[in-house]
Amino acid sequence: MVVGGLFLAIAVTLLVCGSGQKTTATTSLPGGSGAASTPSANARANPGSTGTKAKNPSGTETANPIETLFGKLQEGTATEADLDALKRALLADDPALATAAIREFLATGRDTRTGFDFALRPGGELTAPTLRVLLMDVLGRIAKRDGTDGAAKLARETLEKKDSADEWAIALRNVAWHEPAATAYLTSKAREMLAYEPWRASPSSGMLEAFDVIVFTKNASLTADLASAQRDPNEQIQHAADVALDRLAAANPLDVMNYLNANPVLLAERPMLRADYFAKADLGAAGQKNALEFYLGRTDIAAAEKAKLLKALATPATFVSENLLTEPPPEPDEALREHAILAAVHEWLVGKRFPSLDSQLLDLQRRLARE
Repeated sequence: MVVGGLFLAIAVTLLVCGSGQKTTATTSLPGGSGAASTPSANARANPGSTGTKAKNPSGTETANPIETLFGKLQEGTATEADLDALKRALLADDPALATAAIREFLATGRDTRTGFDFALRPGGELTAPTLRVLLMDVLGRIAKRDGTDGAAKLARETLEKKDSADEWAIALRNVAWHEPAATAYLTSKAREMLAYEPWRASPSSGMLEAFDVIVFTKNASLTADLASAQRDPNEQIQHAADVALDRLAAANPLDVMNYLNANPVLLAERPMLRADYFAKADLGAAGQKNALEFYLGRTDIAAAEKAKLLKALATPATFVSENLLTEPPPEPDEALREHAILAAVHEWLVGKRFPSLDSQLLDLQRRLARE
């Protein structure tokens, strides 16, 4: 099988079918037999891109590696190595030809399950639950590597309909990769995803991973949406919302604190969790220090919640995981953080800012002084 020559044939087919009409017919190599008489330069440059002939639905032979894998998946004979081999071949081939081949298959609407869950491996590599998700993932990686917009355009088309929550997850990621400033669009689509009851009632692994898109937007107004999801009857949705809101508070502490201060009823039923979000504050940043002082001065916040905040302030907890889109947060400068906390605590004690909290403030001061 010659991948480069095949993908060129596919690209020509796409140009000929310029009307955009979807077709389920497979594309064979020139010559009708499915064999190329002369390998292309690209195929010669990628000797590892191999595949075997497969029967398509019409019974003719094709050397298209996507069709080959599709057939093996339907037969139940495909292995994880087969999935990885296709990804490697597509990523190694000419980007325009690989992109054309992927788009042609996706346009047919066909799909089959891979036998694996939607999961992130170390380093962010994806294990795809379906062939379509696998191909959308590869398309996004090609576009990200080469700075092209094909994956983002297809993603926006995918996000206009609700065929698959897993496909939405990859589509959201592909848009974010190519258009990182499109946070308003991503926020709107994240809300749409959360509000879609069929997906929320039985969330796929891809939908749960897509909560990371909310963290990527850093949009504090999504705090309300996540707080609602924390009360969802589905425990998986609850957990995904817990993780996402904690990470959103770490990614954009000032805006999240200001949003919670402006919406005092929000999370009032989970006060200790709210304290954890305020514990993310960097007291070396004036805006964050002011937001935390406002919180400590609120009369609707119970003493126990404020005490929890002060206890967690020195070493706030955080979730560390492989994420669909965002990178792990950088390691904080613990010495710098502790210095800022000690300076603020000293100021509060001397100025008698929060007399009802003097005992907890002194405990925090002594604990940090010993470390």
